Amino acid sequence: MSEAPGPTHIVVTNWRDLRHPQAGGAELVCQEFAARAAASGHRVTLLSAKVPGRPRREVIDGYTVRRAGGRFTVYLHALVWLFLHRRAVDAVLDSQNGIPFFTPLAVSRRTPVILLLHHIHQQQFGQYFPAPVAAVGRFLESRGCRFVYGRRSIVAVSPSTRQGARRELKLRGEVRIVPPGWRVTRPVTDKTTSPSIVCVGRLVPHKRTRLLIEALPKILVEHPDTQVHVVGVGPEHARLAALAAEHQVMHAVTFHQQAGDAERDALVAASWLAVSCSAGEGWGISVIEANALGTPVLAFDRPGLRDSIKDGETGWLIPEGSDLGAALAEKLDLLGPRRRSTTLAQVTVRWADQFTWERMTAKLLTVIQLEHRRLGLTRPERRHLSDVATVVRIPAADLPVGWTPDRLRRGDSVSHTDRELTLLLAGVDIPGAQQVLNRVGLTRGEPVLRVARGSDHLLPFGP
Repeated sequence: MSEAPGPTHIVVTNWRDLRHPQAGGAELVCQEFAARAAASGHRVTLLSAKVPGRPRREVIDGYTVRRAGGRFTVYLHALVWLFLHRRAVDAVLDSQNGIPFFTPLAVSRRTPVILLLHHIHQQQFGQYFPAPVAAVGRFLESRGCRFVYGRRSIVAVSPSTRQGARRELKLRGEVRIVPPGWRVTRPVTDKTTSPSIVCVGRLVPHKRTRLLIEALPKILVEHPDTQVHVVGVGPEHARLAALAAEHQVMHAVTFHQQAGDAERDALVAASWLAVSCSAGEGWGISVIEANALGTPVLAFDRPGLRDSIKDGETGWLIPEGSDLGAALAEKLDLLGPRRRSTTLAQVTVRWADQFTWERMTAKLLTVIQLEHRRLGLTRPERRHLSDVATVVRIPAADLPVGWTPDRLRRGDSVSHTDRELTLLLAGVDIPGAQQVLNRVGLTRGEPVLRVARGSDHLLPFGP
């Protein structure tokens, strides 16, 4: 398919690094990519904002973190650093958290810049900023981003984010879906005797943890001994504690603000059910982490969450505006000790095991290599781009003797079992996929071809 790219200097831009007190999922993605890319021989530099008590330059897990600027000035500092070092930079992974870094302005046109989209912020700007500032944020994320990045390649962490990139931001570059991985410790623990619910995430407005607190009185009517564990820190903590007191449910809620990873994982593994009240995610790393610990997740049917949760299999999606208390009470009935089945836990673990940081890193490095090749074309801007992909299934008996996946195009993905070969052919419809099969020597038998759905991009394909 493709040889591994040689050692390069990859610069990652992200407004925070994992040592920042407000770090979240985007920071974890950047950390895991940087560490694994560095381990594979690349030189990696992460540009991010200053962190109180941390040095301006620090080597972590083999990559270099350079910190400068604050919440808004970090973007200018990163651009200046990139411009001054542009001759020594081979590729940029530009991690966008609402406001882009606009890194194409600071590097050569021939330098690959991959725009990494975690989720779309158009609706969130108004929750955090006054109207004029929110309008500027929406402009920068959409029209400003569209103008500066042009046809630069984009990586979205989920089908929902890719859809938002096209429909809301109207970005023009090729978009590939690369979901994150997860990392938890799997404690040996049983589920709690009494009903238990866990909610993991930063305590910020768009996570809407207040909905869980407000739903608790109804849950306690059906399950009076229910315990709720809220794991996370953030500016909403005081408001949530006051809300619990107002609803007289403080006895049923525990806020874990200082929980380490091991304590968090033990709480999730022991809980009957995890819940996300978020207005939308890019993907939902905490969802996959809960599944990895054998715990199903209930959430509203919102972007990202509808991708990371297989409704009715690894958890449940409820319509926006639904009665959260009634839904949670119903699922606690289903998950009671007398009705609990190990099958559900096995399904959630198998689903989570498909997503690894190693696979994410390999796919991102492949995208960088593809963008490098595209920019080397004489007229790269004229290449036809399409979000269409085709899934091909070929019985193992129909594979030519000695056939290997390295005959495929760069960017195509493959999953090979003893029974069949499954391909995800990017950028082609069914007739185009048939041409690819003819070119790589897969002409025997009658392969099954169909246009790929969004969920197909989440299958455990290798790059």
